[in-house]
Amino acid sequence: MHDMTALELGAGVGAGTLDPVAITEHFLARIEDMDADHTIYIRTTGDRALAEATAARGRQADGTRRSPLDGVPMSWKDLVDTGGFPTEGASKLYKGRLPVRDALALQRATAAGMICLGKTNLPDLAYSGLGVNPYTGTPANAHSPEGDPRVPGGSSAGAGVSVALGLAPAGIGSDTGGSVRIPAAFNGIVGLKTTWSLIPLDGVMVLAPSLDTLGPLTRDVADANAISAILSATPPADLTGASMQGMRLLHATGHDEDMLQPGVKQAVEAAVERCRQAGAEVITRRLDAFDAVDELVSRHGNPVTLEGWAMWHDAIEANPDALYAPILERIREGANGSAVDAETMRRKFMDLQRAYMTATAGFDGVLMHSVPVVAPPIALVENDIKAHGRQALLSSIATRRVNYLGLCGLSLPCGFSDGMPVGLAVIGHPFDEGRLLRTGAAIEGALA
Repeated sequence: MHDMTALELGAGVGAGTLDPVAITEHFLARIEDMDADHTIYIRTTGDRALAEATAARGRQADGTRRSPLDGVPMSWKDLVDTGGFPTEGASKLYKGRLPVRDALALQRATAAGMICLGKTNLPDLAYSGLGVNPYTGTPANAHSPEGDPRVPGGSSAGAGVSVALGLAPAGIGSDTGGSVRIPAAFNGIVGLKTTWSLIPLDGVMVLAPSLDTLGPLTRDVADANAISAILSATPPADLTGASMQGMRLLHATGHDEDMLQPGVKQAVEAAVERCRQAGAEVITRRLDAFDAVDELVSRHGNPVTLEGWAMWHDAIEANPDALYAPILERIREGANGSAVDAETMRRKFMDLQRAYMTATAGFDGVLMHSVPVVAPPIALVENDIKAHGRQALLSSIATRRVNYLGLCGLSLPCGFSDGMPVGLAVIGHPFDEGRLLRTGAAIEGALA
């Protein structure tokens, strides 16, 4: 069952060949066996999960299933409120925080019959693309070489590893500057960054309110489509017959060239070529909007840092020792920014979004690397603030442009470099998830 997609499990429940209780017990047993140190799941919600599974079993028996995913379990990042269970953002700052009700997104998933397996790990306050957290422990990347544990990618670290290791059919993460797509790329799975506000953030511990989004990490695009539809209360995209034939794709090149590892570049270019061979028209060129975003941030500061500092500085300065040192140093940089910096970037990002949409009009998607490097060793960054900062920038340099421009995006697995997964970014226009997912499904088919 742990090798099946969420929709495959749901179909089995619907056909009566799979029992929701047996599915849930299977995943809870795997978690207990494979995550004994609780670095992937900070905590499981076993009693709740089994109660929900029992209810799903009853609905299957009497023909009242609520959705194609009724009876299917899922993991939830530990910044999505779960009523009656601690939700602490994996941080000492919020140890003991106990919400009284579920976040709206979790309410929608529960109403659709999905089962809450537990809360997955992340770096302090979700502020890292690496996923390192000495306080709660760092989950090793699912593809780590023997004796060389690699970072899981952040900040949806536990969510990504839970799916890649078969400890959940799907996981819900959040993405402020890449935090769904980075762990998806590093662990060789699918990650969907939704357009801001498509999925409500009610009951979510936010880092940067104007940038935060929720999205699924899954085994394939069809699962991401089905789950995002439930969480956003919108119809799923029609993926039937998705094909590269007749599609137009823009391959954005020239960005991050000084950072791009040769193996990553080779894997992405091979994936793009397979799309071309499968019938897509592929145009290759540089996108000026991406360069302008980078220049704007270098001049005015990181918007995530500015907003994060505004959100959390009182709690941080009241107990700075509670925060992991590299994250404390990075988020304190927000004190150097100003309202003028924040407003200048907000206005110019809107202008650049329009420029980007003009430059990419008529294309079904923009392709590039999700991350210019593969997952580095945990030992390289865990106790070295400078190395952590360098690798954190590498992890998010490409993904964060999508957030700043208000776009939607996917990371699809597209091969390996030195034995570690590489992600292919597919980028779409705001609130055009339907086209993005159909394009992603077609690319997935071409790469299969």
